[in-house]
Amino acid sequence: MPQDPHKALRLIADHMIRQGMGDYLVSGKFSRFCREHDIAEIWGGLLGSTDGKPELYGSDVIRNAFFLLLKHIYSGRRAELPGIIAGILADYAKKMPDPSFVPAIKQDLINLGYSMEDVEDSFKTLIG
Repeated sequence: MPQDPHKALRLIADHMIRQGMGDYLVSGKFSRFCREHDIAEIWGGLLGSTDGKPELYGSDVIRNAFFLLLKHIYSGRRAELPGIIAGILADYAKKMPDPSFVPAIKQDLINLGYSMEDVEDSFKTLIG
C-alpha cells in the first residue's frame, strides 16, 4: 500500500536537500531545467511564496518550496514524477552523491505507490 503522499514527498525533498542541492535549486541551471519541463512558473511562484513565512529561513525556504513543487507535480503530472526527479538528479550530478542517496529516493517513490519497474526505468539513464 502506498505511503502517505505528503510524508513520502517530504522525505524525497529532505533527502535531496541533505545532498546539498539547495544551491542548485536556486541556480540558473535549475531554472533552465524547469523551463524545459514546463515547471518554471510554478517553481518561481512557490519559491517566492515562502518568503512571507517567518518560520522558514535559510535552506528551509528552499526545502519547503521544493516539497511544494514535488507535491504540485505529483498532483497534476503524477506519471512524470519519477522521470522529473531522475532528471533533476542527472542535471545536478556534478559530484557523486552518497551511495545510499539514489536508492533512498527510489524507495521513497516506491513507497509513494510507483512500481519498481517504473522507478527503475526512470532512473536507468542516471545510473548508467
